Amino acid sequence: MTDGQQWGQPPYGQQPPYGQPQPYGQQSPYGQQPYGQPQPYGQQPYGQAPYGQPPYAPQPYAQPGWPTAAWPYGPGRPGTATAAAVLGFVTGGLTLLGSFVMLIATLSGDDDPATVVLALGLPCAAGLITGGVWLMQRRSATTLFWSAVAALAVLALALVVALVAMDGDDQVGVLAFVLFACVLPAVTAVFARLKVVTDWVAAGRF
Repeated sequence: MTDGQQWGQPPYGQQPPYGQPQPYGQQSPYGQQPYGQPQPYGQQPYGQAPYGQPPYAPQPYAQPGWPTAAWPYGPGRPGTATAAAVLGFVTGGLTLLGSFVMLIATLSGDDDPATVVLALGLPCAAGLITGGVWLMQRRSATTLFWSAVAALAVLALALVVALVAMDGDDQVGVLAFVLFACVLPAVTAVFARLKVVTDWVAAGRF
């Protein structure tokens, strides 16, 4: 031990013996900080999140979307409703054309009792077209249904009149026409009254 070396201090560059504390005011060799001393400012220990930041990323707020309809099968229109509306357009168009021809025949004087009755199909045609539009807009299926029923009633009335006031081949002709013409309004009425269609329309009111 030299004179300049104090008692209990290890030689320069050597660590103190095990179990002996560091002399006061001396730093640990190799630039290492002793255990328990704070980290330098701006540095965080490994595995710890920086100050002020949560350890886990926060969940984003729920993004608002389109309002969901009360219809349990989604906001889309069921295919049967579309089919009923299209049938209403087709039936209404054909009824309008046929009734217009019957009206012209009635006004020209070349008519018979069944032709006069069939001319009453004009209001039914207007109701079928209007009902198809309203069904596509999810407003109502009732107009389409009752317009189809009214068209069937006009056809049935024309058949009854033909059986009472006409004879022979005229009755057969009216019967064939009625059987052919009643198919579309009957199918339209059935489709417009299906539960899936009425439930879809009712759900759109809420």
